[in-house]
Amino acid sequence: MLGIVLGAFGPGAAGAVVTRLRGESVHAWLATIFDWRRPLRWYGLAIAVPVVGALGVAVVVFSLVGLPDSSSLGQLAPLFLFNLVLATLFTGGNEEFGWRGFALPHLQKRFSALTASVLVGGVWALWHVPMFVYDVYPHSPVLYTASVVCFAVILTWYYNASDGSVLGAVLFHGTLNAAVNVPGQAVGGAEAVPVPYAAILTGTFGVLATLFVVRYGPETLSHNEAVQPRWTGSRSTDGAVSSNPSSDGHGTEPSD
Repeated sequence: MLGIVLGAFGPGAAGAVVTRLRGESVHAWLATIFDWRRPLRWYGLAIAVPVVGALGVAVVVFSLVGLPDSSSLGQLAPLFLFNLVLATLFTGGNEEFGWRGFALPHLQKRFSALTASVLVGGVWALWHVPMFVYDVYPHSPVLYTASVVCFAVILTWYYNASDGSVLGAVLFHGTLNAAVNVPGQAVGGAEAVPVPYAAILTGTFGVLATLFVVRYGPETLSHNEAVQPRWTGSRSTDGAVSSNPSSDGHGTEPSD
């Protein structure tokens, strides 16, 4: 658990170090991360989209194994809420400081949103290699990587469409981690499902990711422009406020 918690903050710590090494203001970078000013619907979508995806997983799992009894589902409700808080505040959600808060906007300066998503998803999966080394994850590493890339595409849609809401992405990631395991837990564990659980995750969220690509196109994955770094005009050596016009506000109005 100590390794998991430390690992959750690793990508964000790397973002802070690289920002400082580039001679930019870490304070300005953190200001973009903790900018919470978005319409409330974006925080609602950060919960709703992962839950909808998890319901799709549940449909597949229950069709293979059968419906669980209502008492087991009732027992999972407090566990889901506990995992939601844990994953959002202490584990997976905090990775978003690095993935969407730093890596994605930088990559979107050079690549399409879809290509940037695949690159972030690949590094995101690579970051979790210790989970396989220490047998924390029972999944196939290949299927796990495929599912994470699908998650990354969906999170890029959210990030660009919400005009760069990192806190929303943190909530999205935490909800995703808490929700996708519920169907497996409801039937007694992922090992009770006759096909690899990660394959179901990849298939379900792959369909969802494909819908976003088809709907919005690979270039930006949203109606908005792809969000790029807004803190890079700030220099840490003199403490000056960023000269980037979009760093003190929102470049575009968030849209669905």
